[in-house]
Amino acid sequence: MQKEELIQLLHDPDVCQEIFLIVKNGGKPPTATDLNKLAAIKAALQKKATPEEPKTPPLSDTSPKKPLPNIKDEGVPAGTGDVFSDKLALLRNQVQKTNEERAAKAKAAEEKKAAGGAAEKYTFVLERPCPVCGLTTHVVKCKSRLIAEKTDLDLCIHYKDFNPYLYRVWACEHCGYAADEQKFIRRLPEKTQEKLLQFLQTSNLALPFVEERTSQQAIQYLEMAILFNELADPSPNRRANLYLIMAWIHRYDGNAEKERAALDKAAELFDLSLDTENYPVDKMSDTMATYLTGAIHVLRQDYDKATRHLSRIISNQGLRSTAPKLYEMARDMWQDVKDAKAKG
Repeated sequence: MQKEELIQLLHDPDVCQEIFLIVKNGGKPPTATDLNKLAAIKAALQKKATPEEPKTPPLSDTSPKKPLPNIKDEGVPAGTGDVFSDKLALLRNQVQKTNEERAAKAKAAEEKKAAGGAAEKYTFVLERPCPVCGLTTHVVKCKSRLIAEKTDLDLCIHYKDFNPYLYRVWACEHCGYAADEQKFIRRLPEKTQEKLLQFLQTSNLALPFVEERTSQQAIQYLEMAILFNELADPSPNRRANLYLIMAWIHRYDGNAEKERAALDKAAELFDLSLDTENYPVDKMSDTMATYLTGAIHVLRQDYDKATRHLSRIISNQGLRSTAPKLYEMARDMWQDVKDAKAKG
């Protein structure tokens, strides 16, 4: 055996172990028992040198798993047996509902803030005795510093940033009686007061006082005032004025259909008033009532009735000096109606 081969063999641990056993046995070859012992020792040494495998599966375990739901989907249907998907769908719905509620509350807060600012700037609260039950109630009165932007044919004035017609009716927060401000402050005849009080005691119409009215609340108060007028006041002129105010509120809101319905009632009652009532009624003259009736018929496009009422004014030459502005308005409107009828 060459020297180099012998050196290479001596580098082999197994060969060295066998040589050691031969020397130990006095030159005799190793028995099967010796070789088994040698293999056991070798295995123990290898196990000690090699780190033990972890008992838990590694993170890179490729065993098949249940796929996670795609959270970008627009909703996971409930009831599929997937608890996680069901919970996710529920949470999505809750979050969406919460966001919608928050947005609605924020919008309402902004609207209330804007309305509150306008009401605070243009109104103030007073305490007045109710002409029916006699108890002191809160009412809202408009300040005089309003900026007018334009005036319609029927004398509806459009004010900047505020609608004072929302507060034309005062109402008692105790019994529910409602009336135009000018009528509310007047003392009622005793029989009328008793009749209204008896009616209110069983009607439960009282509304809580609110300083800032919405259009819907204002319309409700107007309807109540019309009801009390029909119950205890024979004047169609007062009811006509209430319907006219109602029409103006709808006009501010841009609701043409409801405005037209209110104008129809106002025109009907003004026609009846001019035929049956003695003027002046409250502070309204028959000339003003005639002009308003004609203007309302123009807005309703009933030009025949409008011409009839406006002609009564422009044929009264005395109004040129006693009511020159009203006379000129009626004359201009009459001419416009005449031109419209000629074109139509």
